[in-house]
Amino acid sequence: MADPAVQRLGKRELGRYAYEARMPDSLITELTHEGDPNRISGVVPKLANLIERDQNVEVAYLCTESADQIWKLPDEGAHFCGYRNIQMLWSALYAADHEGVRLGQSRPTVLDLQDMIEQAWDAGFNEHGRVATGGIRNTRKHVGTSEAEGLMLSLSIPCVGRAFDGKEAWKELFDSIETYFSSAAKQSNDGKVRMTGCMPVFLQRPKHSMTVVGFERTLSGKRRLLTFDPAWRPPGDMMKPTSTRPFRWKVAWTLRMYRKSQRYLKRFRAFEALEISGRPGRAQ
Repeated sequence: MADPAVQRLGKRELGRYAYEARMPDSLITELTHEGDPNRISGVVPKLANLIERDQNVEVAYLCTESADQIWKLPDEGAHFCGYRNIQMLWSALYAADHEGVRLGQSRPTVLDLQDMIEQAWDAGFNEHGRVATGGIRNTRKHVGTSEAEGLMLSLSIPCVGRAFDGKEAWKELFDSIETYFSSAAKQSNDGKVRMTGCMPVFLQRPKHSMTVVGFERTLSGKRRLLTFDPAWRPPGDMMKPTSTRPFRWKVAWTLRMYRKSQRYLKRFRAFEALEISGRPGRAQ
């Protein structure tokens, strides 16, 4: 029986297709056969190399090196960012051989994820989402932290959801992300970048979501998130071999594409984050 306290969401939360019954067949076909043209590996180690060359950075923390960067397809519109972020979490868990995703694909499609989220609701995980969305299968309705959390819990993947609201939400988010990464960092005196082995973090802000792959603090004390934003394609230098050494101006420009500053985050009064607990892997 539906919880009467759960309200049906509208276009503000679910996007312009909040009441869609079925997306166009042409888009369903594209998403069914999307393949891997919008996915690259090895970005985290390249970020580490670029950050080491930035003289303004005091310390940086990065997630597991196996995190893939995934972005939207040219014709899909701005409707599936939540799914792309779930795919990035999934790919990192798959690379770590986590039991919850071990028997699945290395990257389920958007349509696969819709089916799995609906199945998670059927099993009682964040089932209020079905009432709030009216169902998501074969639609362009936006999904967020609640759907990602329900899916992870249904797969026995331990995770922690956090919400930050109000004028200081940006600061509380920074504090939480810094603690998440720094508490797992390996001690090193060799450089400013600390590799943590942590899973990426699913981050929701109003009307958009992204994947947090790291955190950095500058010599002046400013803090920044390092993110994979599915709204844009990676810079060209990230597509090149690791041995390629970009010009100094290209280093700054490339890093700018991955950084979310205090100034950027202060624009929003609410955030939600989903952290995968522990560092799943073969040794566990």
